[in-house]
Amino acid sequence: MITTYTPQHQYVNMNGWEFSATENRNRWFGGTLDISGYYKTPQVLSTDNREQIYSIFYGPQFSYRKPSRTAFAHILFGGTHTGVTVLPTGPHPSDFTFAMAVGGGMDMPLKNGTTIRILQADYLHTNALGIAQNNFRLSAGIVFNFGTAK
Repeated sequence: MITTYTPQHQYVNMNGWEFSATENRNRWFGGTLDISGYYKTPQVLSTDNREQIYSIFYGPQFSYRKPSRTAFAHILFGGTHTGVTVLPTGPHPSDFTFAMAVGGGMDMPLKNGTTIRILQADYLHTNALGIAQNNFRLSAGIVFNFGTAK
């Protein structure tokens, strides 16, 4: 889920997906690639507006590992593609801009070698369609571990 504060001073919740991969260079430092997409179709003056945000980020991740959990923090830089389509045949403004995400989360290992991401929270700053946006992203899910532990 991503929360966007719009110029009309309203909060908009968007649902979507997120994929990230982290290569750990040692027990406390790695590089993270994060790709995501979020969607919403709100009505504005009785007209549907299909909104979407796609992002791709990369940056350092710092981890603190215990046998029962792993906490992490990261700062990611990249870009977002934001678009709005007024339905059924209205305008289609879109923009690709620089963006950044700062946040972290906590993972808890399961018995079978996988891990559950209890919570990840990020602050995202974008400048879509010429308007600075301050977004908050919350996510949870399953983490698959590949390779050997360092």
